[in-house]
Amino acid sequence: MSQRGRDTEFELTDVTAVFEERDDHAEPLTASGVAEELGCSRRTALNKLHELAARTELTSKKVGGRSRVWWIPIHA
Repeated sequence: MSQRGRDTEFELTDVTAVFEERDDHAEPLTASGVAEELGCSRRTALNKLHELAARTELTSKKVGGRSRVWWIPIHA
């Protein structure tokens, strides 16, 4: 894997891959968890998560005062 740094561009597919490649698809993730997996800042991960939610590819829920968790919704 190449060295990721400040100039690295992250695609939306990079973020969805974090969710899809996990063993437990039922467990939601935080922006910090996604950032850790990608090797990017929490702000970068949060921006991508919000963009995916706007496209209805992810759903989120506020948990606690300032925390939010994210997951891929199951559409019936």
